[in-house]
Amino acid sequence: MTTAKQVCTSRVVHFLASKEPMVLRLSVIIIFLVFGMAKWFEFEVQALEPIFTKTWLSIFPYFLGLHGSSYFLGVVELITVILLIAGFKRPDLGMIGAGLLILTGLVTLSLLPQLGGLDSFIFKDIMVVAIGLTLLKRDLIRWKNNL
Repeated sequence: MTTAKQVCTSRVVHFLASKEPMVLRLSVIIIFLVFGMAKWFEFEVQALEPIFTKTWLSIFPYFLGLHGSSYFLGVVELITVILLIAGFKRPDLGMIGAGLLILTGLVTLSLLPQLGGLDSFIFKDIMVVAIGLTLLKRDLIRWKNNL
């Protein structure tokens, strides 16, 4: 015999399980949208300058200049946003967006030894990689089921 508690728990778990991928996707879309748009403003260019001068990313300003390097990162983040949004309907595009999430997170985490410690700039990318892996898995399953 099923109790009311079991029915309620089952419904809540089902509801949360069905919303989990959407909530993860939306949260990272918002984060990358804000960060990607910020790359076009002077305050962000100045904030990135130490990262571009103290790490292996110094190759970017060599070719693109400091502002161009910031804009480049903004374009990559906004392309990631577009692909993640498209991933709501098209899992193949969502997989590419998730792959970019993972790649950008790993690139940022690779700066850790050169920057000398964890800060909020680096710390968030641990979550970005985890969310990217989760979305990649979900989109891969959706894509496989649509074949």
